[in-house]
Amino acid sequence: MSNLSEFIGGGIKSVQSGTTVLVAPDASANETINAVDTAKSFISLKGVDTSSTNVLPCAKVELVDSTTVQVIGRRGIFTSVTITVTWTVVEYY
Repeated sequence: MSNLSEFIGGGIKSVQSGTTVLVAPDASANETINAVDTAKSFISLKGVDTSSTNVLPCAKVELVDSTTVQVIGRRGIFTSVTITVTWTVVEYY
């Protein structure tokens, strides 16, 4: 007889969330997290906000390795605008 967790997994092992503020144009930043198994983890971009109502910011997040989240933002020609990026890393058993 099989264990149900063999078919649907063992559930969520950890959830780590963060907020990264990017200041320079076309900036990027690396954030350190507690180690995860990258084969059993994913990262989700939760939101992107800006200090200006005239700018549509864009950003991406990447789980670079077991302890590093990379956040990359782009603002185009607006150099005085900050971008706030929120993200979550979920690891499964």
